[in-house]
Amino acid sequence: MNIIICAEIDQKNVERIIASKPDWHFLYKPAKTLTQSEIDEADLIIGNPAHTLNLNTPRLKALLLNSAGNDRFLDDGVLNPDTLLTNASGSYGPTIAEHALGMLIAINKNFPFYFTNQLSGKWQPSYIGKELYQSTVAIVGYGDIGHAFAKRVKAFDTHIIAFKKHPGKTDAYTDELYTTDDLKAHIGKADYVFLSLPETKETIHLFDEEMFEAMKEGSVIINVGRGSAIETAALIKALESHHLYGAALDVVEPEPLPSSCPLYHMDNVIITPHASGGYHWESVQRYYTDLVIRNLDHFAKGEELENLVDRTLGYRAKVVIRGERS
Repeated sequence: MNIIICAEIDQKNVERIIASKPDWHFLYKPAKTLTQSEIDEADLIIGNPAHTLNLNTPRLKALLLNSAGNDRFLDDGVLNPDTLLTNASGSYGPTIAEHALGMLIAINKNFPFYFTNQLSGKWQPSYIGKELYQSTVAIVGYGDIGHAFAKRVKAFDTHIIAFKKHPGKTDAYTDELYTTDDLKAHIGKADYVFLSLPETKETIHLFDEEMFEAMKEGSVIINVGRGSAIETAALIKALESHHLYGAALDVVEPEPLPSSCPLYHMDNVIITPHASGGYHWESVQRYYTDLVIRNLDHFAKGEELENLVDRTLGYRAKVVIRGERS
């Protein structure tokens, strides 16, 4: 077995992966330095190779992505039909939820206003804002990230409405659960709307002008999933009209967001450059490495891989929400 590791993980985690299968041959190289000849000799790849390389080879049995998103690997011809594809969903929940909660509190409590005043040495209180306490939060896309956010935001005595593609039951952190088909009928209840959606044909521009009009006046939208879930022009309109109180955006459409975009200059918007979930966080590296080691073992035994992507649906058909992490 020839295995390429091109995920951006530190040396100790690379060594853990290699030690898990001492009889296999591993090549550890940054994704941007991989050559086509190395790809052609690979039986399995751990990480996200550059899009300029041809991954459509009959020898490649599995691609274990280090990203939760997998949309660019689903295009026709990118992978051989027999190549298994897994994503890293589950790795990013805690760190993304923490980032989103920070942005949300910053908007509510006017932190950008205070940061600006601090730089100019100005002592000026602001007595406007919002409270998260005992509010209603809608979570659209209730997978690992949505679950991690619900767990944290529930500490503010919030009422949580979750939306997912398939029917299910409420858990310890949700008070109501609906399918995304019911989104428009219930979205108006929420003071805060949190998006953690994958990119599929159903989610692109799900939040358009009509959906924003259905949202509660004075509500806040937070997006940490895919920027394509929000139609940017419609969001700008909803913010400029003050129908929305604010927006916290770690993902946008397009990326990078052009410097001319009005979102940059709005007092009620916080933008971070797709930075909420990154490989520099220890929890992400540890979880992803554990997932890879488990999947190498599954592969060796001929078992179904964890986080297996249904390439027709465009996401994991079986969603496993992780509990506590060590």
